[in-house]
Amino acid sequence: MYQFLCRRRSAVAKFFIFAVFGIVLYNEWFIYSVQPIYWLDMECPKDDISCTKIMFIADPQIQGEMDVAPPLSYLFNWDSDRYLKSTFREALKYFKPNVLVYLGDLMDEGSISSMVQFHAYVRRLSDIFEVSYPVIQVWLPGDNDIGGENEPIRKDKLEEFHAVFDQPSVITYKNVSFYKVNGITHSYPQASEDDNGYRIVVSHYPVLWRSVFGKQVHDAIRPNVYFCAHEHKSKYVVKDRDWRNIAARPITSHDSVMEVASGGENVYEIYVPTCSYRMGTSTIGYGAAILVNNNNMLRYGVLWSPLRFTALFAYAILAVCSMPPTFSGGLTR
Repeated sequence: MYQFLCRRRSAVAKFFIFAVFGIVLYNEWFIYSVQPIYWLDMECPKDDISCTKIMFIADPQIQGEMDVAPPLSYLFNWDSDRYLKSTFREALKYFKPNVLVYLGDLMDEGSISSMVQFHAYVRRLSDIFEVSYPVIQVWLPGDNDIGGENEPIRKDKLEEFHAVFDQPSVITYKNVSFYKVNGITHSYPQASEDDNGYRIVVSHYPVLWRSVFGKQVHDAIRPNVYFCAHEHKSKYVVKDRDWRNIAARPITSHDSVMEVASGGENVYEIYVPTCSYRMGTSTIGYGAAILVNNNNMLRYGVLWSPLRFTALFAYAILAVCSMPPTFSGGLTR
């Protein structure tokens, strides 16, 4: 009987170890490698040399050092950084964009951090969003980077952000121009009369919902399309020529591709979802846009990321199951 119980315990232990190994392998490697199978076909047509591929990174909000006290903050930050790095690496490898646009809220505590912490967060961002080939990168600040939503704008952080990410307010690739609009400071560039290419307004805050500021931006730039972040949602809104909202639609289906033709009467603003699981939403991913047919058509979809909280829940179950049983009560005669 004793030998039978020992063999049974040994078999259970081996099965548990195998289950732990399998779950960790799936959650930390396989799930990222298999995710591209479910992504959209976002390749350029073979005969279209004008094709431009743009990837949007919204609200990564890498975690800081104040919200959770050490040593748990080290574990939580390491896990969220690793998730961002893994999903970004797979999206970059799959989509191979020509341009990367970071739509702000890069840091969760950038606006309230010290300058030493601020630069430590910048180094973490550089490690997470590492690119191994030449690519155009467009960086925008968000309210969590420089303040401005529930707190005053931090002038020192605004200046430091522009010093670290030193680039002009208009960045051009081929004949596509990216106009950086700051809805926090209400600043925007003026379009040049010589710019006859495709114009994209990129902003952390949504622009079109602001009747006055939005109209000012539109009159100054006359963009073909707008891209924004901030709300952590995947959707788009449409205004007509009289500046009235005529549609607002979610983009949540894995096979959903929207098309925006150039020269239309309506104006589109596309909201890119957050790429961080720490934002508490299940719609997590990277925006992917392709300009085809000499920029006459923009195709847009989302490269969805796997849910991380499901994996963390599985780890919590394993931790509970691995705890030794406890017995209560006294001895009976």
